[in-house]
Amino acid sequence: MAVQGRYTLNLMGSFRLLGPDGERIDIASRKGMAMVAMLAMADDGERTRGWLQEKLWGQRDRPQAQGSLRRELTHLREHLNTSQRPALLCERQWVRLDLSQFDVDVVAPRQTAIATGEFLEGFDLAGEEGFEDWLREQRSLLAARASSVPSGSNQPSASFSQTAEAQASVFVERPALAILPLANLTGDAANDYLCEGLSEDLIDRLSRLRWLPVISRSSSFAFASDKLDPRIIGQKLSAKYVLEGRIKRATDGFSATVNLADAVTGYSMWSHRVPLPPDRSQDALDPIVAELVGVLDAQIDYAEQVRARGNRQNRPEFNDLIWRGRWHLNRLTRADSEMARRLFDQALELEPNSSEAVVQAGLNLGWSLWARRAGPAEIAEFRHLAHRAIVADPDDGRGHMLAGVAEMWVRQTARARTLFERAIALNPSLHQAHVQLGCCYNLMGEPAAAIGPLRLAQRLSPNDMHVFFNIGELAVSHWMLGRWAEAVDYADQSLIRRPAYWYVIVVKISALVASGDLPAARRAFGELMTMKPDFTPQFIEWTPFIDRSWNQRLADAVAAARGDQKPALRRRR
Repeated sequence: MAVQGRYTLNLMGSFRLLGPDGERIDIASRKGMAMVAMLAMADDGERTRGWLQEKLWGQRDRPQAQGSLRRELTHLREHLNTSQRPALLCERQWVRLDLSQFDVDVVAPRQTAIATGEFLEGFDLAGEEGFEDWLREQRSLLAARASSVPSGSNQPSASFSQTAEAQASVFVERPALAILPLANLTGDAANDYLCEGLSEDLIDRLSRLRWLPVISRSSSFAFASDKLDPRIIGQKLSAKYVLEGRIKRATDGFSATVNLADAVTGYSMWSHRVPLPPDRSQDALDPIVAELVGVLDAQIDYAEQVRARGNRQNRPEFNDLIWRGRWHLNRLTRADSEMARRLFDQALELEPNSSEAVVQAGLNLGWSLWARRAGPAEIAEFRHLAHRAIVADPDDGRGHMLAGVAEMWVRQTARARTLFERAIALNPSLHQAHVQLGCCYNLMGEPAAAIGPLRLAQRLSPNDMHVFFNIGELAVSHWMLGRWAEAVDYADQSLIRRPAYWYVIVVKISALVASGDLPAARRAFGELMTMKPDFTPQFIEWTPFIDRSWNQRLADAVAAARGDQKPALRRRR
């Protein structure tokens, strides 16, 4: 029953909003209902306009999203601001629901037990992945909270900022990350919105890395004003890693500095300073956030591999198997690949439906098949595993990326490109998907289109263990464009990181032959046979270019550098 003078908002089960008079308020727009729910679940009922635009109108460009938000707020004010005391407050940078005027079944202190039913039952917004991510997070938090309250308990329902303990229990033995709000050291309180907005963007983007749990904003932002040791924050939130930062004035405007700390030891693992653009719109800040997410992904991934490698106990726990397998996978040898396969197989035996185990097994199998230039039957097996990863977790971009690689190897480049683009839509900071998209463009005969994704991938993960592949594809792009000197330079950069990468040596040989430097091409051929003594022209034949004349050019260049009088491959009709 509604309390006189207060609104009643039911979010468990079907959405329902009652006015202070007890009459139902019908909000015609589903996005209007979604906005009320999102504000009700936020700390102090407040969200930035940019956050709401991204969650509810993420498929539109910025001006359209801004206009849609303004129209929706106008309609909501007609329902909620009918008295002298408005319930919906709208400022230039933020929107706030005055929660002191609401009884919300999920968070209201008057609630004597956790409400039953599913949170926003049957509610969805087609195509708005940002909202769907938020909805899944809220349902997960509520499920964790419900499991922490004994059946039949009459204990008061805690507010969302008090659910950290229940949430943290979900992350046992997993490398959870807590992101604290950036500190505003500009001397101007008007920049608080910028600090909060960047922190929220980082939480949202990092939450798309399906392997890495991220503590929710409602829990990590509770430490906004505390100057605590990372170890204390880690203990309170059960987080292994803590990211904190600050925004300061710089000679040319503002700069943001972030620091990643190990919450177990308290040691700083990585810090980075980035200048903020004068135009601090969402569009201008997006590339900066994407770059930070890509680097954080790589830093935590590597730290977990080292942690698992140092665990010498012979314990078959699932997460230990996964991380030890990843460590072996990144060694890039056939013996390590076989060890990784055994570890991932053990993990799958423990948890057959684990999306993480399926993805890691797929990554390992893909590398092994690529290194061995596998035949159609093995590629079909890899394709099946990739689609199994998608089924296990449709929101994990890595599964779509693996499926794209399988399609690319069987020369279905249009389907491959669609899958890579889907992977990037799910996780814009998934640098492997950007690399594979660039590779796909090369194989399609569109090298100019490949350069953008490949360079973006380098910015997202400059220290990735597979960066030789990324740089090698840049060599391929420039070779295909007839930029011989640039192709040779990129090839040399790739070979510094992996001297036995035969494909790039072949591309280098072709660029040298085309530029007329046959002596250098012959020296490169000597390096090829030293590094890869089992090399044969069939290696080149396997490369899945759509236009097979590119395979022929590579083979002819190798034949010329070797001194052959006839082409190395039979020309196709």
